[in-house]
Amino acid sequence: MRTLFAAIAIILLASPVLGHDLSVYTVVVNSEGAQPTDIPNGALKEGDTAWFWMKDSTENTTLIIELEKGGATMRSPVLHYECELDDNGTQVDEDCQNRFDYTFNQYNSAGIWNLTFLKFVNDTLTETTNGSVYIEEDIHNEQPVEKQEDNKTEIKFSAKLVIAGGVAGISLIAIAILGIKIKNENSQKEEKVYRISPKP
Repeated sequence: MRTLFAAIAIILLASPVLGHDLSVYTVVVNSEGAQPTDIPNGALKEGDTAWFWMKDSTENTTLIIELEKGGATMRSPVLHYECELDDNGTQVDEDCQNRFDYTFNQYNSAGIWNLTFLKFVNDTLTETTNGSVYIEEDIHNEQPVEKQEDNKTEIKFSAKLVIAGGVAGISLIAIAILGIKIKNENSQKEEKVYRISPKP
């Protein structure tokens, strides 16, 4: 039983663990601009998400968010201050959005990202604001390859011990059953000999 627990413990130790609890950072864009324009250092790591809320209630104003890193650009859909609802409270235009969510890839998004906030009034670009965010690397607590190989060897060895222990247990039970059977057969033979022997 101890061997089984040891094998389970080794398996748990061998599996990779995430470096941190994933989090969300909110940026509100109102009539005064993005709050904040530059997301503070240390606020986001790989795997975290940024929410960009359109809260500019200026008439006929829309917003587009651009994120750029290393020449690759991600662009939000057109964001509105509010989306029209029908009498039942259901959104009339399913494509209407007032928040853009972007999750930074968990394995290769560390570094500086440029943020661009594009404000439109009556579909004409009226204001461009630039900002940035530094995405920190998420340190994954994965063990070095050599250590993982050692653990694999230990797991194989532990599995062999479990199998050997099982075989030994079954063998002991079989020996006990055979021993009882042989003892019963000897008892029956002695009884037959006693019955057959002539009386003195």
